[in-house]
Amino acid sequence: MQNGEPEYGVRVRKRDVEVEVWGSREFVETTFDRLKNEFLQEKLEPARVIEPQPPPQGITFTEFLAEEAKRIGREPDMLKGYEKILLIGYYLYMVEKRDFTYEDVEKFKEEARLSGLENPRQYMSILIKRGFVSETGVEAGKKVFKMLRRGLQYVENGFREVEAQQ
Repeated sequence: MQNGEPEYGVRVRKRDVEVEVWGSREFVETTFDRLKNEFLQEKLEPARVIEPQPPPQGITFTEFLAEEAKRIGREPDMLKGYEKILLIGYYLYMVEKRDFTYEDVEKFKEEARLSGLENPRQYMSILIKRGFVSETGVEAGKKVFKMLRRGLQYVENGFREVEAQQ
């Protein structure tokens, strides 16, 4: 710097935004405060509570799948295998008010002509690990799975994980 005055600097990074300012102490402080307000402050907007509309009673899984594809902007066959299973579980939870089994996955896969569900057990382990589904036990010799709140929210948010707003 000129006049033998020391140069000051500050660098702050938050996620993918980095702010760096160098110069006199007064310049750094005023510029950094202005930039901090522009770039680093969280823009707090009132949280919108989106109440997902439950599928109408009596809707078939194929009709439900077509509606969901429109809503999220992706064709069902473009979804990952575990997302397809989540849609089946979501449908059964919301429309038929029940948990689901591997047999349900097979039945709805055939009904909707979904591809890519050759190994549902592999996908189910992913869903359980991610906390979207839990195994509730065995009924009539069949494993039963329950949709968890996190899995329901994942479907409702178009297969995007959204952090809970406080």
